[in-house]
Amino acid sequence: MRSLTKNKWKKYLFLKNYGPLVPYLPETQRLSGHSFNALLQKYHNVIVKPVWGSRGRGVIQVSYLGHNRYAIHYENVRKVGRGRRNAYRYIRGKIGPAEYMIQRRIHRPTINNRPFDMRVIVQRKQYSSQWVVTAKVVKVAGKGYIVSNNSRSKGQLLKFSTGIRNSSIRHLPINALESQINGVSILTAKRLARFFPGHRIYGLDIATNQHGRVSIIEANLYPSMSHFYKLKDRTVYQRILAYKQGW
Repeated sequence: MRSLTKNKWKKYLFLKNYGPLVPYLPETQRLSGHSFNALLQKYHNVIVKPVWGSRGRGVIQVSYLGHNRYAIHYENVRKVGRGRRNAYRYIRGKIGPAEYMIQRRIHRPTINNRPFDMRVIVQRKQYSSQWVVTAKVVKVAGKGYIVSNNSRSKGQLLKFSTGIRNSSIRHLPINALESQINGVSILTAKRLARFFPGHRIYGLDIATNQHGRVSIIEANLYPSMSHFYKLKDRTVYQRILAYKQGW
């Protein structure tokens, strides 16, 4: 059980096996030469990430530029080369034998030309079966980075409403967007609760595209609270703690 809590691939499969969540899960496969070719040919933009990774470590973005040219973005370094085979060989040289997965890349909206996604906390009180979204934070990638993890890319953390109103999706109705994110997040928590019945908190990484379509990037059973502690307004952080202690 403990190994499953950290295994992104197995959690993805468990979520994907639940019909109502399928529309919100970007296609993901175990990384191999075949899956790399297939997904890159299908989507032109993919994310390669470790099965056992955390905090944005080891995440690589690959983008097709046309004319057999591919951009590989790792940490804050972007390299352009020719040919899918060479791109895959380069990535394998970076990651070695580590277990990796490949995922359709979500074209995330931006704040000041930097992509962002969200960390959503879903909790239930100790003797309750009702799941509640207690916190959301917008995570903006640092300059030159693709990952939004604050400690890794030194990006920006914003309250949900502030982030959306200053983003490239400011034209979307914020209440409707928040309602959809909350609904998908609670649905995800209920599904995970089938496999982890005693668990009371989940941290979900949620992204939207430019049109507001919601996608689940991944689910964490032991989410870091540092995102919320770093916000100037500690109200959200205090709400998480109150639910942790709640009966």
